[in-house]
Amino acid sequence: QLSARREFDEAVRLAPNDPEPLVAAAVARFDKANPSAAFARLGPLARRFPRAPTVRFHLGLLLLWLGRVDDARTQLERARAADPDDPLAREANRFLERLESVENS
Repeated sequence: QLSARREFDEAVRLAPNDPEPLVAAAVARFDKANPSAAFARLGPLARRFPRAPTVRFHLGLLLLWLGRVDDARTQLERARAADPDDPLAREANRFLERLESVENS
């Protein structure tokens, strides 16, 4: 985990305005027992890159891991709406469809 963080941090150094490495560096800090390090980075990225599906998708994913389904759904919907043709927006749509099927069964 620490070596992954170092790699992502280096990617951020090389591309400080690219949301992909910034999100990766944030997600690498996720710990279910103490998720604040990841969310403290992702929150500001959501404001900085409001049209980047990667930020909202990964926020949604982490929220799902924490069992916060309603909040996760909101973030996944935002990822899907940001750029419906983006691969992560399409993946967010698949998560949303799966959530809906589970809730309706």
